[in-house]
Parts: sequence; C-alpha cells; structure tokens
Amino acid sequence: MNSSNCTANPKRVAAGKRNRAKRGEITTAGLEQLRQAALIRKPWVHSTGPRTSAGKARSAANGLARSEGGASVRGARREAAALQSLFADLAAARRALLS
Repeated sequence: MNSSNCTANPKRVAAGKRNRAKRGEITTAGLEQLRQAALIRKPWVHSTGPRTSAGKARSAANGLARSEGGASVRGARREAAALQSLFADLAAARRALLS
C-alpha cells in the first residue's frame, strides 16, 4: 500500500514479513510454477483498468514514479500545446487592443 492517501497497516506488514521468512526465497522452479499458473488463469483478460478519473490519473502517473528524466513526451507535448494556446490568446488580445 504505497499510495499517498492511505498507509500500510503495521500488523499486516509484520505478518507479511514473518510469512516471507517462513516460506523462504522463491526458487526458479517455484517462479516457473507461478508463471505457468498466470498463463493458465490469464488475469489480464478480465482486468478492466481504472474507471474513475482519479484512478486513471494515478495509473497515468505510474510510469513517471521512477523516471529519472524530466517530463514524459506526452507531458512535454501537453505543456507545449498549452503554451501555444496562451501565445495565440495573447496575440488575439494584442490585435484587439490595436484595432
């Protein structure tokens, strides 16, 4: 639960750590078994994705969480379009004042 609007329950975190210590590390055979189970069940087929605008915004921000560069290409284009719109509005206002 690493979301900004909720905190992890410390009891659940401790229980998860104890359970991981009991089970030990995942072996390559265990990892392959998990992979095969996922391929059989195909959970991505039934996934609907975020439905609310807040969920869509969180999902869109996922890719930017660990990015090392500046804004994404899509974000940079959005900012450039906003600047172009601002410049057009300023030019229209200037033309209106001069005429």
